Amino acid sequence: MDARAEELARRLAAAGVGQGHLVPLLLPRSVDLIATLLAVLKLGAAYALLDPDWPPTRLAAVVDQLRPPLVVARPGVASELSAPLWTAAEGGTSQSPARPTVAVRGSDACSVFFTSGTTGRPKGVVTPHRATARLFREGTFARFGRDTVIPLAAALPWDAFSLELWAALCNGGTGVLIDEPFLTAEALRAMVAGHGVNTAWLTSSLFNLIVDEDLTALNGLSQLMIGGERLSGRHVARFLDRFPDTALINGYGPVESTVFATTHRITAADCTRGGGIPLGRPVPGTSVFVLDDGRPCATGELGEICVAGDGLAHGYLGEPALTAEKFTDVAIDGAQVRVYRTGDLGTQDENGIIEFRGRIDRQVKIRGNRVEPAEVERQIEHLVPYVADCRVVPRWNELGSVFELVAFCIASRTGATPPDVPAILAEHLPAYQRPVAVAFVDSFPLTGTGKLDDRALLAGVPEAPAEHHHGPIDDPLVRLVAEEFAAVLGGRAVPPHIPFFGLGGSSLQAARACTRIGRRAGQPVPLPMLYEHSSAESLGAWLKSARSANAVPPPTGDIPLTSMELAFLTRHLTAPQDRAGYCLMTWHLDGRLDQDALEAAIATVHERHQVLRTAFHVDPRPHAEVTDIPAPPLELMDARPTVDEAVDALRQLFDEPLEPQDADLWRTALVPLTETRGWLFGLLVHHIAFDGRSESVLARDLSDAYAGREPSAAPPTLAERARLTTAATAVTNAAGRTERIREELQDVPQIHWPEQPGAGEAGTGHLDVTVPAAETARLDAQGAALGVSRFVVLLSAWADTLAEVCGQQDFAVGVPVAERTVPGLEQTIGCLINMVPVRLRGDASGRGEDGIREIGRLVHQAFSRSDVPFTDIAQGIGPATPGRPPVFQSLFALQDNPPPGLDLPGVVSTHLRQPYAALPLELHLEVWPDAEGALDAVLSFRRDVVAEATALNLLKGFHDRLALIAAGAAS
Repeated sequence: MDARAEELARRLAAAGVGQGHLVPLLLPRSVDLIATLLAVLKLGAAYALLDPDWPPTRLAAVVDQLRPPLVVARPGVASELSAPLWTAAEGGTSQSPARPTVAVRGSDACSVFFTSGTTGRPKGVVTPHRATARLFREGTFARFGRDTVIPLAAALPWDAFSLELWAALCNGGTGVLIDEPFLTAEALRAMVAGHGVNTAWLTSSLFNLIVDEDLTALNGLSQLMIGGERLSGRHVARFLDRFPDTALINGYGPVESTVFATTHRITAADCTRGGGIPLGRPVPGTSVFVLDDGRPCATGELGEICVAGDGLAHGYLGEPALTAEKFTDVAIDGAQVRVYRTGDLGTQDENGIIEFRGRIDRQVKIRGNRVEPAEVERQIEHLVPYVADCRVVPRWNELGSVFELVAFCIASRTGATPPDVPAILAEHLPAYQRPVAVAFVDSFPLTGTGKLDDRALLAGVPEAPAEHHHGPIDDPLVRLVAEEFAAVLGGRAVPPHIPFFGLGGSSLQAARACTRIGRRAGQPVPLPMLYEHSSAESLGAWLKSARSANAVPPPTGDIPLTSMELAFLTRHLTAPQDRAGYCLMTWHLDGRLDQDALEAAIATVHERHQVLRTAFHVDPRPHAEVTDIPAPPLELMDARPTVDEAVDALRQLFDEPLEPQDADLWRTALVPLTETRGWLFGLLVHHIAFDGRSESVLARDLSDAYAGREPSAAPPTLAERARLTTAATAVTNAAGRTERIREELQDVPQIHWPEQPGAGEAGTGHLDVTVPAAETARLDAQGAALGVSRFVVLLSAWADTLAEVCGQQDFAVGVPVAERTVPGLEQTIGCLINMVPVRLRGDASGRGEDGIREIGRLVHQAFSRSDVPFTDIAQGIGPATPGRPPVFQSLFALQDNPPPGLDLPGVVSTHLRQPYAALPLELHLEVWPDAEGALDAVLSFRRDVVAEATALNLLKGFHDRLALIAAGAAS
């Protein structure tokens, strides 16, 4: 390793790398990465490990900040970075001149870690050599030596990877590289057995997951470091009970103090401590202070945790003002000490042990929702004149999470009967913001320093009755439902009579709950059933009555078509030249692509998913028939200079119609690229066998087959899928509700586009705009404050925009909803969706909080009926204008499916989403979240129906309204 690093150092020096440079490494986790990292350090430069999967814009922003002489990347990487790319293959031979001898001091920069910044710009934390080296001194917090074997599994840009790497290399130990994105239970078990791994690092969330799902995977470890978040006493206790001789170490520290500032060897007694598992004592070369405005706090006094010593970073790259704000000098025992202000609150006991007590800004999370206690206090004082003053105090559970709020009030007058404060708040605050108890006190107790004594206040309030939170539930199905509700809502026991959404559950959590309940109960639970039977008691009773549905016999002979399959087949037969049902996917591939392996992978996926080789027939009745048709060939096309030209060539190749009646459902092709290098890989699938969720399933299965990885559990056959969906809908009585839905939608006005397109306009137009991550976070916060989801907030802005631009207050939009809550369908390729109409009228098309709440009510109502096929609804509603779709003419979707990434060994792949060639409706608005937290809004429209000026006004109006909502000025 040292010889390899020396050779690379000579080549890097010849390429211009010298002392003081900051060198980004854009390499996958590999031996070459480690050797290159060592080479950079040998030259007195500092390294910055970047993630090759980061979006190009983030990579470019990071490289711009580093201002490096070059970027080290593997061969074949094409990029628009501001610095030249360098690979070992390009760096010369062993004839490179001898590298200069460099004296490196402990204070010199060693590494740069990038973290998210509040402005949306990546924030670089520059750390010196001594910051990392201090962790592995003699007598440190864990045993690191020649026998240490540790997985190198953390994300490369994260300082936890630094912990894993140098824990091995600084002491002659062994680091074991993994191919997976994180350390799974299966991978850990294999490493312990195959490589003698005895030391590991896990985030607390990953630790909890492994303890819950496969505790035995942790067998064989002599020491385990965990942290990154509050620890769960319950999970820690389970681990210590099973592995009492394994050293379990809690590690705490922001990246600005490099990996760990404090550690604590956890004991069984720590699991029952009232303040949670301690953060512990400082690691070597580190001092930790609890300060109140620069003054050291007394034992047990609450203050801000501040870190000093060798672990401190130099500061933030290129941000002197922020560095001065967060890294300050304070007087400690008469000396000026440079400290980093963490923003975390804590106390220190008489033994010097630090305990975490929350954040300075008081913000807490309740069931995933952000809550500011001060806001609740102001609401109580405003809504209840009887209250003169109020303090809201969070109560924590054993998982280290806030599970409820308690309000303490001082009355404005004595002698009067206190009002029913909870009832008043129930009319104005969402469930997660409402205190579970309201106590009237004569005064607020204070600590010796004059601060509010939360503990004294809570000590005077009894816990909620056991039967309310933790009482036994006799009915096993009700108990099962309550347990799964609790699991997806964050671990708190769920009262069986309280509705799921009243507990703060979101629609996404509802879908997860349906999947988990269905898996355990052996009975599919369609999402609409949870909307209709939203408490554990009600849903448990429905499960009991639905057990007979499992007796539905599997289909024999021909397999019936779903409503959406029939709709796409009908459209294909009546308009064979229409391309609205064709799904095009493309990836840019760079590296050593094995074409034979890719073609073999296509054949494997074709065999694995029956729907891709299924014929869809209408005679003598609509049905599906699985065939043995071979997989589509991987067609190698002539080279094209650019990606755009390659996409055009693919579209021409794929223009030949697919034939669902003949099981001709998908095509694949590969286009070499001359100017940009690499390949463009494309595939086309008919929508009758494909949907948005199928993208990531297909990409994953292609990747596993190409790499020779063990595939996940086989998806259900088409016959099994038909049985599962039949059982799921057999007890929903959808037909009985269809007429009522038709009546509600019968008179919905069609949308009127204000401007007519010019003569001869044709094809599909596309416009897009981006909502920055910071604004998205504010939108989510506004939604949380109103008790609604991100989807509802976005739809409210869109409804308001449509109403104003089109000049009407009553219309409907179509929303695609996945039908995958039945166990077994999560990892299935197929058209498993329904279109749900949402009628927007009255307050729903207005601005302000009332409009958003009304949208939330209408969405809740519409989704509760999502099991009723839209094709059934539309049959009874004729179009007011021939040729226009009935009920709704526009689609709105929040496309939050997993991204379809191809993971091909030796190949860097980038998914390139292509615009639609045609649209089934007149206008689509789709919002795509990206990996950085931003939202990309894409508006597609038929040019023969919607004028481009109208489309521009709609997209601009939508963007402007989102900005107003985010700023809290929606009204």
